[in-house]
Amino acid sequence: MSGRIRIALDARRAVRRMTGIGRYVLHLARYLPGLGPEFRFDLLVDRPLPSDMLPEGCRQVVLGRYVGDGTPAARFYSPFWLNICVPRYLAQEGVALFHGTNFVIPLRTECKVVATLHDLAFIRIPHAYGPLYKRYMKMQVKMSLNRADAVITGSVAAKKDLIDILKADPSRITVIYHGVGEEFKERGAHDERYLKDVRSRLELPHRYILYVGVIEAKKNIPSLLRGGGEVIRSGLSDAVVLAGRDGLGAGAIRRFTKEIGLAERVRFLGYVPQELLPGLYALAQVVVFPSLYEGFGMPVLESMASGVPAIVSGFSSLPEVGGDAAIVLKVADGEEIAEALRRLLSDNALYEELRSRGLARAKQFSWKESAAKHIAVYRRVLG
Repeated sequence: MSGRIRIALDARRAVRRMTGIGRYVLHLARYLPGLGPEFRFDLLVDRPLPSDMLPEGCRQVVLGRYVGDGTPAARFYSPFWLNICVPRYLAQEGVALFHGTNFVIPLRTECKVVATLHDLAFIRIPHAYGPLYKRYMKMQVKMSLNRADAVITGSVAAKKDLIDILKADPSRITVIYHGVGEEFKERGAHDERYLKDVRSRLELPHRYILYVGVIEAKKNIPSLLRGGGEVIRSGLSDAVVLAGRDGLGAGAIRRFTKEIGLAERVRFLGYVPQELLPGLYALAQVVVFPSLYEGFGMPVLESMASGVPAIVSGFSSLPEVGGDAAIVLKVADGEEIAEALRRLLSDNALYEELRSRGLARAKQFSWKESAAKHIAVYRRVLG
């Protein structure tokens, strides 16, 4: 093992409540050791990963001490961890390459650096973020573009934004699509006892329209609620179910459900544990992802892999991910969402066609292939 080239990944997102970036890191880490046998992979975290989550062939390294999210100390701790703890470790251990998996990289390192820049939502949707966060992210992304030896992004749309908005050099940016976990299956492929348990634990209605993601302003959730409310009142569905942690603007979204008289028909599940997520998808009638901006849009892929048709906004990367297997909206307002839902839920032939197309399209997105392309970037950077 001592003769292997050392690569370190920022894996902090994997020990938070799991979201898309956390799943990106963990799925990569599961495949990287087998595809890059000349490398040794260190997962850098600020608190330990549960033992059953540590991918085989990777070593976790706990640096610093986790101080919690959303606290005043957290604002200062993350830059300290990134610019003091990480470079010290990289130098002491002779690490050859550091991969910043979530936008940020250290100000200075002695090793090569790769940065994954997921999107420019803080620029594209400025009203959805606070002023300090926007300034911090713009500074970090510009630094990553200038300092990283290579940049990875998850979609052609995100690469185009980096070029058009921040004047990035196209030759230094590699588009690598995410994959979809094997745990997402058609309803019939799941154990019925598991599905029954998911429905019971989450108290799910019999028929529901599903949204998965952070409850925040940029996700365009009020339009989904307007459209979903019309469809519920017409008798085609029972409820809208929203699964995800609260983000900026979540309070206003909750109040909006009361303003439009839909409070009894909207379920806010909060963060859903990873083990329940496949069942939540599989039991849904349809997944609606009306976001105003996404760097990739993992819920679209997960819904298609689950055999559940998806309705997505026509913005940023979402048409790129959904292709001809999803209903793509032009303006994604309440009226258009309602019309798309009515078409889908009242037309069995269309429903089955999209379900079949989605299953086929999801098979085109592989975490193993994604990891292989990351390995190719590492090898190129290291010469």
